[in-house]
Amino acid sequence: MPEIETSRLLLRMFKPDDLDELSRIYADPDVMKYLSGHSLTREETASWLNYFISGWEQYGFGWWALTLKERGELIGHCGLQFIHVTPDVEVTYGLEKAYWRMGLASEAARACLRYGFEELNLDRIYALADPGNLGSHRVMERVGMSYDRTEYYKDNFNEGNLIYYSLVRDQYRPDGSLYSLRPAAGDASRIDFCKAFEQRQQEWNISRAGAG
Repeated sequence: MPEIETSRLLLRMFKPDDLDELSRIYADPDVMKYLSGHSLTREETASWLNYFISGWEQYGFGWWALTLKERGELIGHCGLQFIHVTPDVEVTYGLEKAYWRMGLASEAARACLRYGFEELNLDRIYALADPGNLGSHRVMERVGMSYDRTEYYKDNFNEGNLIYYSLVRDQYRPDGSLYSLRPAAGDASRIDFCKAFEQRQQEWNISRAGAG
């Protein structure tokens, strides 16, 4: 699976050995306030970590471990994922509190957007945030996303109105910052994204037909 180098960050694949550090980060209720609504236990973090790893195997894209390039320290996550049961894709990020307000979330989000538009050929990428998560709103606006709508949303962790931001490929412009994409072992065997997207679209159409 691919890795991405930016000015200060390395976006790499998660691995089982990340559990201790990730558990420490996700135990902070402030970090998890808008991600899960509560701090995670080690067992819950292990479940999330398994999802991060298996997502790449299932869909051919997913979440990266967000690390400091100079020290290799794990400080959070970022990536792309399907929005719950829909075929729409969102950019997502979460950082250890010590690294808030340094522009790192924006740096990570820009790398994810570039990967989504240039490598996955997505037509539109969304970002979702709680109305009260003003810091996330600022990140979305800083990376060029615009308000799309406010919509009721429900999944295993959230229920209520969320703010949707979006950016379409025709309006996306790289900002010239460092972005170095490099392949890693196993890239040749990863699932084709288009097939995963088509499968999700079919599942979505079936669920909507059943709801009707």
